[in-house]
Amino acid sequence: MSGRTDQLRDLVLKMGASTKVVEKQATQHGALRGSSDIERALLGVVKEMIKQYNIQTKLTPEQLATAVRLFYKDLSDTEIAERLGDRALNKTVSRARIKLHLFRESDLEPPFDKEEFLRLSQSGKSVKEMAAALGVAPSTISEYRNIFESQRASERDGYIKRFLEILSDQDVSERMVTHISEDGLQDTMDTDYEAAEA
Repeated sequence: MSGRTDQLRDLVLKMGASTKVVEKQATQHGALRGSSDIERALLGVVKEMIKQYNIQTKLTPEQLATAVRLFYKDLSDTEIAERLGDRALNKTVSRARIKLHLFRESDLEPPFDKEEFLRLSQSGKSVKEMAAALGVAPSTISEYRNIFESQRASERDGYIKRFLEILSDQDVSERMVTHISEDGLQDTMDTDYEAAEA
């Protein structure tokens, strides 16, 4: 057991010794960073959005940045809430996600005719009048008004692109670490086997 631990320790040290090479390649890529840099980058964008859109939510900026990362890992709102420490936050996560321009397909499929919704909205109808005309609850009108406003803002302001650029670096970083780890561990195992054979 101690032999395997020593081998893994040596592997980590070898990987650490090659960090400068990886970082040099990362600079050439343009924005490739370590996980802590990626978290800070996400948090920076989130804080910009909080200020620009006056986002009000129970979640801290750090929790919102985590929610962004987990959303792009295909976790549901309930799963994100669980990762944040409280499953009961799923509705809070859903509302905050919309404010951060993170949409699921189901968000953009209202239980009414969208064109009619837009026509009524542009004609100055109140939430209650729109709800009566479309046959839904006023809370549903308010919910989808927020969704459509966030959708328009996302198309205009480009925050989704910035999230994707940051997280594409994370994907590349994770693949590189996995590749290095697997190759290094395999080399160690091969060396052990050859030594045993000798």
